[in-house]
Amino acid sequence: MIRVPALLVFALLSTAELAAQMPSRAAIASSNEDEGAVGRGAALFAARCAHCHGPAGRGRNPETDLMRSAVVRRDEAAGKLAAHPEPPLNAAQTADIRVWLRVLVVAVAGKGNQDFLNILTGDPGKGREFFAARCSGCHSVEGDLAGIGDKYDPAVLQSLWLNPRRAKTPRSVTVTPPGVSGTLERIDEFRLTLREANGTRREIPLNDDSRVEIRDPLQPHYDLYPGLSDRDLHNVTAFLATLK
Repeated sequence: MIRVPALLVFALLSTAELAAQMPSRAAIASSNEDEGAVGRGAALFAARCAHCHGPAGRGRNPETDLMRSAVVRRDEAAGKLAAHPEPPLNAAQTADIRVWLRVLVVAVAGKGNQDFLNILTGDPGKGREFFAARCSGCHSVEGDLAGIGDKYDPAVLQSLWLNPRRAKTPRSVTVTPPGVSGTLERIDEFRLTLREANGTRREIPLNDDSRVEIRDPLQPHYDLYPGLSDRDLHNVTAFLATLK
């Protein structure tokens, strides 16, 4: 039996949260990795990496989520591992952390019991046409999407454009009265919470006289859904995967 060091159990998450994220014994066994390397890699990752990337590699924010990284999922992170930490990792430590990352990837991929189908079945040319007609008003292949096909696996890439991350694209709101604007944090039928540009957090009661105007940068994505065909979906994903 592989014993994951106790250091991981309390690294930045509660025990219940950690149990929901960490690899099961079945996933660890399915990885077919050396038991000693798994234990050493787990301990090193907890001590040197978990403060930014989380004990299960899923990050503290989208930018530090290693499980969405195509570089990690393709097991091509050796150079970055050797150069990134301070103090730097030696070759043996790099190898052990790579083993632990492979275990985490196996766990994310269904504990080793599932195979992912190739989803790049669309026509990139037709995807480019769809993008030009429906997406280029907000996005640019030379700007915000440059190199996105290298950053994410196809399955993750498809998930991201179909279900864009709310945390990275907050909604703005104006409430009248009292005529206050800011970033929307919460709204229900009774009250609204927003954060003003100066950082002030305000909770505003709502009634029949309240006028709430919400501006959502992601609305164009949601507007696509009613008319989006399976063919469109796969074509756009195939096109985005070519942006290397």
